[in-house]
Formats: sequence, structure tokens, C-alpha cells
Amino acid sequence: MALSRNRFPGNSVWVDPRFQFVSGADVSQFFGQSPLFACQETDKILWVEWPAAVQLHGLLLQQLKNAFRTQLRDRAANLLTHFQNGRMYFKNVVGNFRFQGDADVGSLFGKFHDVPMVIVSAGPSLDRNVRELRGIENYCFLLAVDTALRPLLEAGIVPHAVIMADPTELNAKHVVGVLPEEVFLIAEQGVHQSALEAASRRFLYGLGLFPDPLFFKYGYPRTRLDVWGSVSTAALDLACKIGANPVILTGQDFAYSWNRDYARHTIFDGLGFDPSRLPGVVAKDIWNHDTPTTENLVAYRDFFVRRMKSEERIRFINATEGGILTQGAEILSLKDALFHSCPRRIYAERILQSCHHTRRVTNAALDHLKLALGDPANGCGCREGFLDLVAKESVLKKDQVGLEAAAAWGLALMTEASLL
Repeated sequence: MALSRNRFPGNSVWVDPRFQFVSGADVSQFFGQSPLFACQETDKILWVEWPAAVQLHGLLLQQLKNAFRTQLRDRAANLLTHFQNGRMYFKNVVGNFRFQGDADVGSLFGKFHDVPMVIVSAGPSLDRNVRELRGIENYCFLLAVDTALRPLLEAGIVPHAVIMADPTELNAKHVVGVLPEEVFLIAEQGVHQSALEAASRRFLYGLGLFPDPLFFKYGYPRTRLDVWGSVSTAALDLACKIGANPVILTGQDFAYSWNRDYARHTIFDGLGFDPSRLPGVVAKDIWNHDTPTTENLVAYRDFFVRRMKSEERIRFINATEGGILTQGAEILSLKDALFHSCPRRIYAERILQSCHHTRRVTNAALDHLKLALGDPANGCGCREGFLDLVAKESVLKKDQVGLEAAAAWGLALMTEASLL
């Protein structure tokens, strides 16, 4: 590349912002470090191979192709989720508008600098070591993902906070009726209404989707957490942004360890799980044994690895004692991880309480949205943002009939909610 620059210094391609040139050791990491955020869902991608380079660097080329396929797979999965959940998300956000005065998760950022944090998930391996968490609440910030709340409570362990992202009513059942009053709920603003009602103290966050820009304009900022298909990814993003260090993971299998889907005492316990119906995807676990998993779980695992490798300041410890997370974190038993990383008393609840500030809610934002949905000529951008959320497929296909039907649905929903 340097030779080309020297030989053709006046070529405008070197300064054209549409081109990005990568050379040397960074080539093999290009797609892993540079997600295709600039690409649109309908973009056509041209892949060009120079025969001489293929012959000289065949292995590198294959690595690049595999990484590129992973990026495309991940974007396709996110787009499918968008198609499936856009309307549910908006319906929940409207139903939850009265909670917009709750604290914003951004108020926690940087407030747990070098505080040890344990993220508890409900993978099958949690049954092996959950007892090690008894009494640790005073020595770390103990955060449970929603599915892990009931297993922790059953073991006599009360986390400082529970984090949620899934908008379905089924997912809300992980916390409804069991969330202790002293536990903070850290929830995406589009979770099911019953989940927010179950908590007495809440921090809300956004996904960077509409109506975040509208709410920000009217005084309800919603800081984004990176929820990449799984609530565990939101927990990891939160850990990084609040400054926690080290970050200890447990119950984070990313696989069906021992042919089981969850730890005991989740809402799925006793429903039966048939390993014969698994799709046949396997990955090596921490003991180098083949373990059943799925493409989605592998994708979530890969996200964790990329994120942890990018956070050089933070020490990550995988104390799951099972599962397929073999890179990006030290592997220790949970007992050893807690003994070496949590030596002094931590007042996590005090920190959470000091950041918990609420404000008054008015309906001005929803009044504005009603006007925008009813007026296609309105230039504020809210109608376009709404349609991109709830009618993404129609937007991509330029289906005008579908777009008008979606706008009518939004107006009817807001009217039925009696929030206007």
C-alpha cells in the first residue's frame, strides 16, 4: 500500500472518504473490529478477489470471508428481530409512558469505578456454583439477568439489581410477583408493563430506536445500552460503562450444557426440555468437549468475546464452570474468582440509590407524536422514525399501503391507551 501511495500520490482515491484502506496485521481483524454499521439492509455488496493475492494469502482470505459472513448473519438476525418485535416494542413504550420520569441508566455510568461486579445468568452451570454467591452481596455489585432472579432468591441470595430487555409478557414473569422491594430494576423502556409495575425503583434505558429522539426533545433522555439479541449483552455493556472492574461472569453457558436449557428454579423449570430437538450445532466447551448450542447462542458468545477484547482496562473472569465461552476472559472457579477479586466491603446499594433521581411526566411528547402521525407533510421526522420502527419491511419495500396502515395503527393505539 505504501508503494502504491508513493507511486500514485495524486490519485484522489487515497483521500476519498468513501474508501477505507487496511493493511498489515489489522487486515485479519477488520470485520471483527469494524462492524458494518454504515451498511444499509438493502445495500448490494461487491466482493472482489485479486487472483495473485488469493494465491499468496489464501488462509487470510478465508478468515476474512468467515468474519464477513458472521457480520452478515448478525445483521440479518437483528433485522428479523426488528420485523418481529417493532410493533410490540412501540406498544409497550406507549403503555409505559407514565414511567418516563424514572431514573436514566446513564446516571450510573462511571459511578462503579473499579468496583468488582458479578453478572449472574441462568445457564445450566449456575446450579454447580450458585451457593458460592451467598454472602458476597456486601463485597461486589451483584447484577442478575432477569432469568437468574428466581434461582438466586431460591438460594437465599438477593441481588442489588436485575436487568431486563425482552419486551414479551412471558419474559416479565421472571420478575413479577418475586422482585424484592429493595432490588433495583434496570429495564429497557419497552419491556412489558407488568415488569415495571413489579419494581419500586427503576432505571430505564433505550435501544437507540425511535421514540428515543422524541423523548429526549421533551426532557426524558434514555441512554442507550447495547442489547445485541440477549439481555446478557446489555449486562456486559452496562458493566463496561459504569466502570466496574473486575467483571465476573457466572451462569453464562451460551450452550445447553449437560443437555439442559436453564438452571433450576426459572419459570421454565419443570416444563421439560427435549435435547433431541436441538439443531445439531456444537461448540467446544471450556474442557474442549463438544457441547450442543445454537447459531444464536454462538453469535451472542462471539459478541461477548469481541467486546471483552476491546476493553483492555477491564479484567474479565469467566466463572461459569461450564459452557463455551473460552476466549476473552480468564477461566476460574467462582469460589476462586470471588476470593481474589472481592476482598473489601462495597456499598453498591448506596451508589445505586444516590443515582436514582425521578422527574414529573407530562403527555406533551405523545401529543406531538399524534400530530406527526396524522400529518405526512410534517417535517419533524417523528413519523419517519415511527414507521422505521414498526413497519421496517414496508419501508424497505416502499410499500405505501403498508406504511399508511402502520400509521393508522399507531394513532389507534395511542387513542385506546387514553394517553392523549
